[in-house]
Amino acid sequence: MQLHGSFQDLRQGDASVTTYMQHAKSLFDELVIAGRPLSLEDFNLYIFHGLRGEFKDLVTSLVTKAEQLSYTDLYIHLLTHEFLHKSSLPAMTANPSLLPTPSMLPSAHLAQHQHISV
Repeated sequence: MQLHGSFQDLRQGDASVTTYMQHAKSLFDELVIAGRPLSLEDFNLYIFHGLRGEFKDLVTSLVTKAEQLSYTDLYIHLLTHEFLHKSSLPAMTANPSLLPTPSMLPSAHLAQHQHISV
């Protein structure tokens, strides 16, 4: 019961995808040894549930697949997303001139978003 509880409480937090997935795999292996293995579907759902918000769109895409992702396939998808997300952040912060200025936005769009600050 404690291992299942630990899996349900698993959260990525500030951890990398690699660290998060290694921790999840370790819990999974302990459940197998205890004779209480998780199904692939449950494993994936616990992983999805514990991911940071930046993975929300990816999770939405992955749960619509007809077949369950293997550990390796899920790990590759998450690593790719993490890499792409991290590589796009410095470009946005290093070059704020790429963001639209208020004068570039249509007036109707500007009126809808005037409470948003960058």
